[in-house]
Amino acid sequence: MKKIIISAIFLLIALRSFSWGNKGHAMVAQVAFSYLDENTKKNVLAYLDGMSIEEAANWMDEIKGDKTLDHMRAYHYANFPKGTKAADREGSNIVHVLNNTIIELGAKDKLTREEIKTRILFLFHLIGDLHQPLHVGYSIDKGGNTVQLNYRSQGTNLHSFWDSGIISSQNITLADCLNSKIYTPQELKEIRIVNIVSWSEESRALLGQVYDYGHPKVKDKYVEESAKTIKLQIQKAGIRLAAILQLFFKE
Repeated sequence: MKKIIISAIFLLIALRSFSWGNKGHAMVAQVAFSYLDENTKKNVLAYLDGMSIEEAANWMDEIKGDKTLDHMRAYHYANFPKGTKAADREGSNIVHVLNNTIIELGAKDKLTREEIKTRILFLFHLIGDLHQPLHVGYSIDKGGNTVQLNYRSQGTNLHSFWDSGIISSQNITLADCLNSKIYTPQELKEIRIVNIVSWSEESRALLGQVYDYGHPKVKDKYVEESAKTIKLQIQKAGIRLAAILQLFFKE
């Protein structure tokens, strides 16, 4: 009976892990702010109205208990059939919501201050989600949520493992992400080109590695290699979040 209760608790924790996890999302925001000029930082913080960048990055997960905001639950992901490419489909999905958010901020003089804040919160969280490959994963297994695996005698699902399990087990830090790769000015220029569909495809290109976890137990080598990818993805997400924020809030 005790084992059943423990397993049930672990399952609930796994199901509660919707995205990079608090630490991962916080690091995306921190990376972004390390790439921002002071004026953009000041303007963004003014719109956040006392909310820290770490709180802003996790807001979309924190509100999941609010039934009045249930329509936002589908904003975090877009699943596509295996063998197909990512696309901007109408509806409540991460690609479409991010593209709409960017369009709306392009005419932010038509938005209220609170509406601008909400869209900043979308950016902080969803740019991070987009760079977790399973948030643009396969329809058949709901982005890895139905794929069960075992690591060091702990059961979880593939999606949750990539959201927070690997970050936790490898103790990935902000310094790890900031130093994961040194980009040339030309590389940074290319990374900063805003194209949500293209960024989605980059993430989907990593799915082969994500699913190569071995059976029945996950090997340490897989976790170590995956951690390298996660550090790079968090760094890239931060750089791109900074690029979008600077586009709309520098002045």
